[in-house]
Amino acid sequence: MHIAFAGHIAGADVQAYLHEGAAPAPRGYLGAPLTGILIGELLRLGHRVTGITTDPQLPLNGGPVRREGPNFTFIACPARPRAWRPNGLRLGRAVDLFAFERRQIRQAIIEAAPDIVHAHWSYEFALAALAQPAPHLITCHDSPAVVLRYTRSFYRALRFLMAQRVFRRGREFSTVSDYMARELSGALGHLPQVIPNPVAPYVLSLGREHPAPGSRRVAMVCNGWDRRKNPEPALRAFALWRAAEPLAELHLYGAGFGEGEAAQQWARTEGLTPGLFFHGQTPHRQLVVALAEMDALLHPALEESFGVVLAEAMAIGLPVVAGRDSGAVGWVMGADADGVCATGVLTEVRSPDALAAALAEVFDQAYAARSLAGLERVRGSFSSSSVTKLYEARYVAVLDAWDTGAASAKSAAVQLDASSTERPTVGRI
Repeated sequence: MHIAFAGHIAGADVQAYLHEGAAPAPRGYLGAPLTGILIGELLRLGHRVTGITTDPQLPLNGGPVRREGPNFTFIACPARPRAWRPNGLRLGRAVDLFAFERRQIRQAIIEAAPDIVHAHWSYEFALAALAQPAPHLITCHDSPAVVLRYTRSFYRALRFLMAQRVFRRGREFSTVSDYMARELSGALGHLPQVIPNPVAPYVLSLGREHPAPGSRRVAMVCNGWDRRKNPEPALRAFALWRAAEPLAELHLYGAGFGEGEAAQQWARTEGLTPGLFFHGQTPHRQLVVALAEMDALLHPALEESFGVVLAEAMAIGLPVVAGRDSGAVGWVMGADADGVCATGVLTEVRSPDALAAALAEVFDQAYAARSLAGLERVRGSFSSSSVTKLYEARYVAVLDAWDTGAASAKSAAVQLDASSTERPTVGRI
């Protein structure tokens, strides 16, 4: 099967799939290691894959850049770096709803001539997939309505409108958690299939059951200092907990959490810097190696569509403190209907006091059991091989349904054509 992957693909995540000695892949679209993981698994299963993404570092008049590997093609299309201000003679990408980018993605798909297009996220890549003739599967990784609720901006409003067009026109959808299926069911008119995000083999290889530690090294991974990520109560909670655990450390990773960035500036203003270590944006492999040296993960987000870092921390063996009512968080952690789970502690993340109490609880006598439960949860539900097999089965089902639909449409057209050649009866207008 030839699958075209259209979505966020970083060149570094697929470099290993190119021919030995090939020129470095373009930078691509950063921030979603899951696409590189799925591409690698599909190649391992013997499929042909074309990965199509965008790259704002490429010249806008230079055309797509291609790199080849065994059974694999990587195509990076130029993208306008600015959303509103002009990009040379071109409009900002938001002004025309990513029209320039969508045309290039669509053309790359048509030239690749895949059996099926797997588009990720419900925005420009999905719209491009819907504008070409091959069967499609669209995987929704977020809820545009929820994103807009937490990030009220004209840019997000336009992205919301793009997604609504996708939901109206698309035929085959999947999403990444039970929470997301319920969240999108109204817009789609049905419950989409749930296929979770994969955890990379190199993350699983770091997994081990952690005994109760003597240290108190906690990691927090947030990309962006914003309301949805909810970092302020977490930093206040850490300060409260550290009063009883003076050697506790909180290591902060992600955009906005580096030296001199928003998180550190706010913590200094509030007098909360003792015990905090600001690492900032960190390459994924380097990040998971750092997580393997930690004792627990603190994840204060108010909403997650999946929360890959939760699954990665559990895969490494770290118990997790996270939100009881934070979207997919409880589902990923295996919580029951009462919000109790064996892999960590769920709590009210808006409350610093509740978060501080949960940090104390996660290090209690059940610590090792939580570590083991997290390992088992990820290995059983989120391994890259099991997730890719679910997608492989869905591709087959989509192609079968597409063939059936095409045959039905052809039959209806034949019947209509035959009826139009019948001799008119008396009284027919």
